[in-house]
Parts: sequence; C-alpha cells; structure tokens
Amino acid sequence: MKTKTGALILILALWSTAPAQTTKRGGAVRKPTVTTPQAQPVAQPTPAPGPPRPPAAPVSLAVINGQTLSTADLEPALRQELESLEDKIADARRSVLDLQINTTLLQVEAKKRHIDTHRLYELEVSSRIPTFTPAQIKKFIDDNRDQFAGMDPNVANQQVAVYLHDEAESKLADDLVNRLRRSNPVVMGVDINSPSLNASSVAATVAGQPITAAPLLERLKPIIYKLRLEAYEVTKQRVDQMVDDRLLLEEANRRHVGPEEIVRAEISDKVHTPTEAEVASFYAENKARISGDLNSVRNQIATYLQNESRQRLEKDLSEKLRKSAQIRWLINEPPQPVQNISTDDDPARGNANAPVTIVEFTDFQCPACAAMNPVLEDVLKSYGNKVRFVVRDFPLNMHEWARKAAEAANAANAQGKFFEYIAVLFKNQKALDVPSLKKYATQVGLDRARFDAALDRGVYAAEVQKDVEDGETYGVGSTPTIFINGVQLRVLSAEGLRAAIDRAAGSPKTSSTQ
Repeated sequence: MKTKTGALILILALWSTAPAQTTKRGGAVRKPTVTTPQAQPVAQPTPAPGPPRPPAAPVSLAVINGQTLSTADLEPALRQELESLEDKIADARRSVLDLQINTTLLQVEAKKRHIDTHRLYELEVSSRIPTFTPAQIKKFIDDNRDQFAGMDPNVANQQVAVYLHDEAESKLADDLVNRLRRSNPVVMGVDINSPSLNASSVAATVAGQPITAAPLLERLKPIIYKLRLEAYEVTKQRVDQMVDDRLLLEEANRRHVGPEEIVRAEISDKVHTPTEAEVASFYAENKARISGDLNSVRNQIATYLQNESRQRLEKDLSEKLRKSAQIRWLINEPPQPVQNISTDDDPARGNANAPVTIVEFTDFQCPACAAMNPVLEDVLKSYGNKVRFVVRDFPLNMHEWARKAAEAANAANAQGKFFEYIAVLFKNQKALDVPSLKKYATQVGLDRARFDAALDRGVYAAEVQKDVEDGETYGVGSTPTIFINGVQLRVLSAEGLRAAIDRAAGSPKTSSTQ
C-alpha cells in the first residue's frame, strides 16, 4: 500500500493560502537573486571530474518486526540521489566562496571610485539594461509558443518583459564581475571543503583582502540544513511507504487473502463521493481564495474532496496496521542550525536581556507580513519581559514601494514611533508611495520636517541595504522570516510561534495568560 503523503497539487492550483510567505521571486518569471551585485555569482570553470565514486555501503533506515530496511531497498535513482548529498554540500561551499569573492571584488571597485556598491551596480548594470520593444517581446513568444499556449496575452507579455529584463541584467552583472576578476588578483587559500577548515582559515585573498571562513560558514548553515532536510524528507516519505506496504503484505498473509482485498475493503469501498451540496458548501467557505466560479471548478473540488476522503482512509489503515507492529526508526530529522542573527541597532521592543530574542525580517508591502503582524502582537503580549522582539528589513524585488517604506519606518524609529508607524503601513499596503508615507508620518505625530528630510535624502537607504545583505547571509529568501534565539521559525502560526518561544525559553509550556 502506498500512503499518499505528498502536497495537494489540486488545491494549490485552486488558491494560494494565507498567511503564506511571500517569496523573493514573483510570478513565473525569474528575478535577479538580489537587488545588489553581491549575490550575482559568476560561474567559474568546472574542474575535471574525478573517478566515479564507488557505491556507498547500505545504511539501515528502519526495523519492522525484526526486519531491517536499508538504502539497498530503495530505488536506484533515489539511492544515488542520497549518496550524492555530500557532493551537493561540497558544491554549495564552493559556490558560497565564489559569491563572497565576487562581493569583495565589487566592494574593492566601489571603494576605488569613492561610491558604494549599490551605486556601482546602478552605473555598470542597472542603467545599461535595455528597454525591450513590443516587437522583441512578440518574437520571444513566437519562438517559444508552446510555453505560452492558452495564456492570457497580456500576462504573457508582462512575464516575457520581466524575463528579458532579468536575463539582460544577469549578463551585465556577470560581465562586470568577470572584468573585475581580470583586473584584481584573486589568490585561493585553504580549500573550502578541507576537514581542517576553521573560522579563522583564509579561504581566499582578493586584491590583498583576506576572506576568512567565519562568514562563509555562517552563510552555509541554512544552505546545508536545507539540503540535509530535503534528503531526510524524501527518504522518510519513501520508507513510510515501504513500511506500510510490508505491514499490509504481512496482514494479508495472516488473513490468507490478497493485499488488494484489504485495500478494497478498507479504502476503495469506503471512499466518500461528495454530494453537490458538499461541493457547493466547500466552494462557499473558500470562495475568496478560489479562482473561478462554482461551475468552472466544480469537478476539481469534487475530485479534491474525494481524494481527501481516500487519504483519510489510507491513514486510518496505516495507523491500524502499525498499532500491533514493532517499528524502530533509525533515521532522524536533521536539527535546525542556530545562527548568529545580529540585532545591531534595529527597532526593538522588550528587555535587551530577555532570555528569548525574536528577529523578524519583514517587507511592509508583503501581504503575508501584514497577516503575521497581529499574530506576533497577540502572542508576544503573553510573554511580557521574557521576550525581546527585533524587526529587520527585507524589501522584496517584486514590491516597488517596499524599500522606500522600509526607509520611512527607519525614519519613524529615529523619532521613537517605529511600531506605531509600521502598524499604519501594514493597514495601507496599496498606498506606500512617498506622499502617502509622509502622510502617515503626520498621522502618528512625527516631526514632519525631520521625517521628510530623512526620507528625501535616503538617509536610511544604507541601513535597509545592510539588513537585506545580512538577511541573505542568514538564508532569508521570503517574508516574513522569523528567527527565535537564532533558529528559524518553520510554522508561521500563533501555535508554532508559542511552541518555538517555549522551546527557546527551555520551558515545556507557557500560559497564554501570563
């Protein structure tokens, strides 16, 4: 029996959930990795491949009623994928070093010109990106017609325009860094994958400036964790299926019937076919998140509800078979890394010496951030001085007003009214242009002359950019991203937040009425 534990593809096609994280990339079009050249890695020559890696010895995964399942029982493709994990981690280390070399090259060049890297990027890349004509966009669509079949022409034009812009930007950024590599000496140091690597090891020297391993190791924490977590999840899902299949076969042998008879009796014959009333009720309850009217999605909803019924029955059968079985798991989910999240002089509330520090990277134009804000406010009330809350900026490329809104929030913070001001921003996400930002300053009682001058002169632009760069170092790629004592919050809900705070505080349970 194969237990269906994957994502519900159908329902995701019907709507997007909220509050879900807003990712740094928008739509179907790839955006540049970041807003500055620091994360524009340039591919370097790939070293010649070494001799084929010998097959790894089988690794035990679980023991079921005395029988051991190991990686030898997995499909060859999955086993090969798992055995290549360390190679992927080694590639990630090399990529992060290459990224830091490029960043340092840009900093060196910017210093020579007496400008910052953001301005250097504008001069060498942003200002040189061509404007693509309707004819060029049409030609691209014509050349790739199969990919745009059935798509609304306006949507297709918008996506292609963004794609062509991004491709041109990536090429200009690559050309810039390649030029800088030719004009500045880059000397490699300790191998980034060396077992003897430590925080003080010099991995490379760029134009006389050493790059130590310390920031690279910090940046690698979330990357390596994600690789290991993905490997664990795909392994656990497959072994779960194998356990259920084996237990089903044992049960069938015990009853002297075929396993298909048990599946038919326990699942297939019991699957509930939804009524028209149930379909209509589901649509009415979720109408705001479903694209299309009832007639256009009726069959999809019916299929979804029927699949839900089957999955519940599959889960029930699995739990029934496992109750009498002896199962010992030999694989564990990798622990989340604890990162050194800087709080610097960022806006904060709460005791600086509180046992728990929460750091949120947010975007004031992000709907998911606005949805999470009252959740944070409500949960944090119950912890009093046990928690310190810090807010850092991470404006996304897809939000045209987010960066200036972040600067405005910093200007409000300078006058001691950060949290009052951002509450207004989250309530007015469709109007975050500069005149509106100034109007909101009046609403919360800020000194307008001081606020307007800071906003107009871009006084806090560098501060916002520093937050973005730090966020990228910590693996932030979407908003909101929340860290609790350096550990990223994985469940963005009131319950998930409370559980994470309690873990960080070392207490099994904290009353919500404190």
